[in-house]
Amino acid sequence: MSMGLKYLVIIVVGYLLGSLNFSIIVSKLFLKQDIRNFGSGNAGSTNAFRVMGGKKTLLVMLGDMLKGILGALFAVALFPEHGVMGSLPVMIAGFSVVVGHAFPVYFKLRGGKGILTSAAVFMLFDPRSLAIILSIFLITVFLTRFVSLGSILAAAAFPVTILIFYPGNWLYFAIALLWGGGAIYLHRSNIKRLLAHNEKKFYFHRSKSEGDK
Repeated sequence: MSMGLKYLVIIVVGYLLGSLNFSIIVSKLFLKQDIRNFGSGNAGSTNAFRVMGGKKTLLVMLGDMLKGILGALFAVALFPEHGVMGSLPVMIAGFSVVVGHAFPVYFKLRGGKGILTSAAVFMLFDPRSLAIILSIFLITVFLTRFVSLGSILAAAAFPVTILIFYPGNWLYFAIALLWGGGAIYLHRSNIKRLLAHNEKKFYFHRSKSEGDK
């Protein structure tokens, strides 16, 4: 198999894996409803927690992380010579999984924002980058209780970490810029609510009105 065909395969497989949106799958399995019809309408783990509670959200989180890991490992299987950390195939495969998560072919191209799936990919691609991004996310959420703001700042930090750890690698930076910029774009409604001071804060409990357990 030629190198070009291998890259095409990891992109397609990554996208199809990413399209398995577990927030939608779990909500349809347990609630017999589509998570996108509740709460914020987003098919992500934060909305899943608010609507379905912790136990079902844990399934969502595990599924969304696993698909990112599987996509990356599939790339390693096709490009073993590149290894895992700092691997271009892993980066491309991971990005493809996140695109599938955001625009799932199985669910009318309306998915989540891919932050958790991205984190799973970063864990393999470059743990140093993940450590910085995760720290920014956790500190922001701890101080403000806004998961969306933490996600936005974490997404903005990703291209910066690439500049730090891969100086002069402009292909990596371009992918990271597209990745982080795309995540921020997917948070555009959250940005509007943050500016209007009506974004919901996150707490580790939920009212009964937010959904059934």
